[in-house]
Amino acid sequence: MNATLNSPITRQTAISLGFWSAIFASVFTILFVLIAVGTSLMFPMKAWNGIQTYAENFNLFDMASFIPAFFLAPTMVILIACINAIAPESKKIFSQIGLAFAIVYAAIIPTNYYLQIFVVRLNLQSGTLGGLSILAQPNLHSIFFALETLGYGFLSLATIFISLVFTSGKLEIWIRSLFIVSGAVGIFGVLVAPFNQPYLIFAGLGLWSLAFPISTILLSIFFRKYLK
Repeated sequence: MNATLNSPITRQTAISLGFWSAIFASVFTILFVLIAVGTSLMFPMKAWNGIQTYAENFNLFDMASFIPAFFLAPTMVILIACINAIAPESKKIFSQIGLAFAIVYAAIIPTNYYLQIFVVRLNLQSGTLGGLSILAQPNLHSIFFALETLGYGFLSLATIFISLVFTSGKLEIWIRSLFIVSGAVGIFGVLVAPFNQPYLIFAGLGLWSLAFPISTILLSIFFRKYLK
């Protein structure tokens, strides 16, 4: 991919922002994975037995992974916008479609996590449980779980379209391949979720947890090559 823009200043701005957003995307993703795994080991999630049981056993640490995941969403919009800015004209249609999907993802996922931390948490702590089960994260038939799957589905579409921008050189081929893998896993999750197969989704999440942060780390290396 030839990183060329009409203005050298605009080009360097996009490259600099791309480098730092790739770094932050990597950090947020790794923190999300580590916190999620750590809390699941310390506080294993039990089968859903209703909102009353969830309220009695509620632990604030269960929501800790939402914080880095919340900030990952706008970071990915910036990162994909920077890729779009330096994409050659022949590839911009793909990067623009990817950016559009990333914006949809960034609208859904932070809203979803904010509802958990704000609405669900406060109602659990106050004992106001009426109608709350449809929003609660551990309920795999909840609005949260559906929006979570859908939101990351849009991120997956974004990464698949963005992958088409990277076509030359070993580094770009690795970025492209990892984006396709993480994107395919996310889309698979969207397709199987309505059939009540959460363990397939969790298995896919394990693969995504490896492929996605490696791809953003490689993106930071890619941008670093052009950074002055």
